[in-house]
Amino acid sequence: MEKKLIADTAKYLGAAKVKVTADKNGKVLVEAGGEKTSGFVCGILTLVRSQNTSLEGSTPLQKCLTLDWLTYFATHLFHCSTHEALNSCLQHIDRELLSRTYLCCHRLTVADIVLFMALHPFITNWSFMQKEQYMNISRWCSSMQNDVVLKKTYKPIKFSRTCLYEGALCH
Repeated sequence: MEKKLIADTAKYLGAAKVKVTADKNGKVLVEAGGEKTSGFVCGILTLVRSQNTSLEGSTPLQKCLTLDWLTYFATHLFHCSTHEALNSCLQHIDRELLSRTYLCCHRLTVADIVLFMALHPFITNWSFMQKEQYMNISRWCSSMQNDVVLKKTYKPIKFSRTCLYEGALCH
């Protein structure tokens, strides 16, 4: 998954001549612009720093949050071995998005782009009830899919504004 996400992020950024491989231990290796890095987080940040530094964040806090989220994805979300573990990660992300437009405050960063790319195949198959269960992720995803570059690559996900069952929190 990490190799694919790095390659997809490189495409999103319009990075040319990016080589993504894995060593014998499965660690991701990225070669871009003559620079070699290893590891998912370092690979993503190298791409962003060479193509569009604003996607790392514009303040020290945003840069720190971006690094934190990328690390969370690499150490937790991408390695969920059970449905319960995935549910726990999704609940954490949903809570964090409660008062934010994007993961790193109110500005799009590479963390949002990577998360969208990672979750899109799953969210497209969610029932409307699951979309309501993760209401903040659904709101965020609905916003993210309006990104010009993502819109060209990813199939739109339908979200309903109508409550499907009694007791749902509708806005």
